[in-house]
Amino acid sequence: MRLNNVLNFRDMRRYTKNPLEVKFEELLPLKLKDKVSGKGDRSKERACVHEISVMFACFKKNEFDQTRCSDEITKFQACATKNYADKFKRKQDRREGNISTGKDNLTPREINYLLKKYPNP
Repeated sequence: MRLNNVLNFRDMRRYTKNPLEVKFEELLPLKLKDKVSGKGDRSKERACVHEISVMFACFKKNEFDQTRCSDEITKFQACATKNYADKFKRKQDRREGNISTGKDNLTPREINYLLKKYPNP
């Protein structure tokens, strides 16, 4: 029965000139779930990739002489220590249960905590 409704909707969308004439039929209740999965939590961008690529390009250009590439090495090391400190702070905040307010992207654990604290009516 549901598949038939979906096929009819496709036909209506194709042949309807006015989108206001399309009739909405609720198949599932329109409400949020109680938790999020967190499958897309992994960051695709890795830390210090630009710095390490610049460092290796300098090594290749100068035949792997570290004295000529000392500036690039220090930039990479500074980026790595900053990334390590940020990761340690996030892990410590997660252990303590602190929620990072004002941040653009919340972790799935923080979202699940907020959904438990403020459930759907």
